[in-house]
Amino acid sequence: MRRTRNLTHALQNSHSPSYTSTALVSVAGIVVRVLFSVKMLALHLFTIVLVAVMVSLGFWQLDRHNERATFNDAVRARAQDAPRPPDQLLALDSHLANLEWYRLTATGEYLTDADMLLVNVSQDGQAGVDPVSALRLDDGSILLVNRGFIPLAQAVPAPPEGRVTILGRVRVSDARERGELSDPVDGALREIQRIDIPRLAAQLPGEVLPIYVDLLGSNPADSPMLSRIADPQLTLGPHLSYVMQWWIFSLCALVAWVFIVRRSLATARRATTSA
Repeated sequence: MRRTRNLTHALQNSHSPSYTSTALVSVAGIVVRVLFSVKMLALHLFTIVLVAVMVSLGFWQLDRHNERATFNDAVRARAQDAPRPPDQLLALDSHLANLEWYRLTATGEYLTDADMLLVNVSQDGQAGVDPVSALRLDDGSILLVNRGFIPLAQAVPAPPEGRVTILGRVRVSDARERGELSDPVDGALREIQRIDIPRLAAQLPGEVLPIYVDLLGSNPADSPMLSRIADPQLTLGPHLSYVMQWWIFSLCALVAWVFIVRRSLATARRATTSA
């Protein structure tokens, strides 16, 4: 009977306001001690930085995806536009990058002894060169024409003689990327690493247009040995899957943080209870 009274007394004490308040203070103290320890503060900071970086990388890949989709739409739309002569095309926009991928038609004669070879190129798994010729237009200006691709084992054909009408896809002057080979800064070039219009203009007898074209068609026809320059790849790439990947990684980091915090709190409570 006495034992029962003591147990009842203990239960009554456990539900008293003072006991509850003491317990809450004890739990709060454990939480504060664990969450604000040096080790846990380092974990919080690491998790915040890690999640922020991975979320940012996800948004960066999303931007890349949207940029690629915009590029694809622009190329398709410009390819459907009617071909324009050079003067009308250049009047469309002063920013040359906005003229790329339109179709252009021009008439003139190829200059003799002005041909160049774009080297270190490959297409369809074959190494080769792109013959680049200078077409003098009726107004005296010069348009550079990338006439196509030919494997290294084959002889490079000369451009058609006499008056020629071409259809081409507009490209802007190439710029050297990091790690790429450079052309000599002066002197006439016959083998070139890129179609750098300002550099090549110095060796040509006349005003050179600030754009060049990949040849799509010619009348009279160019050599059948030349393969047309490959069309741009209009794919979206893996960017959207990378978005999901980075955001899933960030979610995993948050789940890991919750797990570590919960385990640390449980360990601290057991240590306090046993003490």
